[in-house]
Amino acid sequence: MIRFSLFRFPITVHWFFWVNVALLGGAVGASTPRAMQILLGWVLAAFVSILIHELGHALVMRRFGDRRVEILLYAFGGVARGGRWLGRWEDLMVSAAGPVVQLAAGVAVGWLVDPGAFGPLFLRSFFVSFYDVSIFWALLNLLPVLPLDGGHICRAFLGAGRAGLALKVSLTCAALLALYFLQAGGLFPAVFFGLMAWNNWKELKGEPQVPWMLGR
Repeated sequence: MIRFSLFRFPITVHWFFWVNVALLGGAVGASTPRAMQILLGWVLAAFVSILIHELGHALVMRRFGDRRVEILLYAFGGVARGGRWLGRWEDLMVSAAGPVVQLAAGVAVGWLVDPGAFGPLFLRSFFVSFYDVSIFWALLNLLPVLPLDGGHICRAFLGAGRAGLALKVSLTCAALLALYFLQAGGLFPAVFFGLMAWNNWKELKGEPQVPWMLGR
């Protein structure tokens, strides 16, 4: 575990976050100094981008009066956890803040920074990867699938009285995406969305969810 504070938010980075990000960046095949530089640039970019995403949630939570917000980076991303109940529209805005801030950061870097202007391969890899991760992760999180931000936005928009409908929308989308990627040969995204679909099914049945699939 790595623990530190930023903007007075306690932040914990689980060891599996680093393992997962490194594997996604091609750690298994990184056997040369050049490949290692590219991998390190990717890992740092993913860390900074996902942290910015969670800070977006945390700052809006604080704006709504929550003074006990903490951030955890783990497994498939991160979660900003607070100690205050959020109203329907507060929940919607908090959920939207993460991907919006992350997307804005990615667009800003893509617009302002020329990776070719940086000599070291590590820095070029960092800026290219930061742009890619920020755009992709933000858009991915806007899908109406729980526990992604888009799923929380959908549930908040529909309201507490139709939480079951939000879960059914999430389950349907996750299952269809899992089948699509399985057919297309994308094993990792197929497993990723398959686990979300399974977790949604468990929640619909009132069963305990998988702990590492909880989050915002």
